[in-house]
Amino acid sequence: MSDLIYPTLDLFLYVLKTSLNTTDAEIQKNQAAFLEQLPSNTKFYDPDIETEYLEITHPPQINFVSHNKTLEGYYYPVRLNDTYGLQIDCSINNQIETQPAKSFAILKTEIEQKLNKELAIIGKTWFLSGWLPENSSHTHEDIAKDCYYALFKDASWQPDKGTFLDGKVFEVGRSGNINQSLKNVNTPLNSTEDHVIIAIYNNRESAEKAAEFYKDWMGLFCYRSKISWAYWQSRLVKDSLLNHYKKIEENRKITNQSNYWQENQKIPTSRQILNNIDRILQQYTIDLLNLTFQKQIIEINLSNYQLRLALIKEKAGQNNQLDFLEKFSELANKKYLPQITKDIENMQLGLQLLEDTINATRSRIEVEKSERERNFQELVAVAGAGIATVSLLKDSAKECENIFKQGHSFCKYPFSYSLIIGIIVGFMVWWLRKRLR
Repeated sequence: MSDLIYPTLDLFLYVLKTSLNTTDAEIQKNQAAFLEQLPSNTKFYDPDIETEYLEITHPPQINFVSHNKTLEGYYYPVRLNDTYGLQIDCSINNQIETQPAKSFAILKTEIEQKLNKELAIIGKTWFLSGWLPENSSHTHEDIAKDCYYALFKDASWQPDKGTFLDGKVFEVGRSGNINQSLKNVNTPLNSTEDHVIIAIYNNRESAEKAAEFYKDWMGLFCYRSKISWAYWQSRLVKDSLLNHYKKIEENRKITNQSNYWQENQKIPTSRQILNNIDRILQQYTIDLLNLTFQKQIIEINLSNYQLRLALIKEKAGQNNQLDFLEKFSELANKKYLPQITKDIENMQLGLQLLEDTINATRSRIEVEKSERERNFQELVAVAGAGIATVSLLKDSAKECENIFKQGHSFCKYPFSYSLIIGIIVGFMVWWLRKRLR
């Protein structure tokens, strides 16, 4: 087993304070959940101002107490605009003697015991560090690999590599929650999709200098987490849009059946279908706007990620190679943004088709309604002509005896003859209206 001096494990995790359409009650709830990660007597200060980086406790760094006296550590909470960030640092309290790589398992357990498992985080990064003893027989990568397997036994060691402050740095892990199944998206804290950075320094001086970069890492990992989270949210929104589209298609197929308008004699049923489509279309439009919003989140945070990485490179100096951290920028530029852009274009075409479906359905209903009103008017006209004829003939029956001195069948049965003539007149009116239409 590889040995390392002063093994230190830092967990950087991020929680949204505000998001799209967040209410004041939800903001207070998010804040309370975040505060549960800290000691109960923490002095918390978070003014309602927009800020890129704000330390929100006094003191900014809060030492934690461990039952294991060989451990030491602290909390460091901040706010980065609309996001809370928390660094939990834990290390072996011994900067002289070497420690086995498996010590990181102890540190990870200690940190996880201090976490609220229900905290809805948007991303996290594990940062492992330590320095080599003099005349170490192991390479930096061998030690880094042993440290990694101490935390993630079933994982695969496929790191990206670079140099940092005369040491070696390795990045392992996929892009946050992107490959999780939908059912696990709301429990990212228990996710196996961990982002891991391992820094193995050559000496104590390099390790102490590296501690000056924690604030820079806090910002960089925040932007990375928000990009990954926004992309995953875009996948959920796209799935929702497809479901809305399928529901509208189901309603459209019903109204497009060849016998639907002949068999369905109730316009209210058609109107109900139209109302269902309208309601789904409203949600479709909201989701489409949300998809555009997620794209904007990625664009903003990608710009911030690139700026922060450039500052870290400048601060570290020319002898450091951190280009491997740019691979995430390339992933966002070449996959995330083009994918969402294409989805937005496709879903906008879908929106146009859905609007056409609604207009067609509404037109069919109006045509059906007009046809029924015309038929009703036809019936009224025909019936009116017949009734008028019957009434006239019935009134004339009183003078029948004066006209026909001898008995006439019309005089004996006036109502029957009037009804027959009325029917004939009604038929003639119907025939003439049909010919003149």
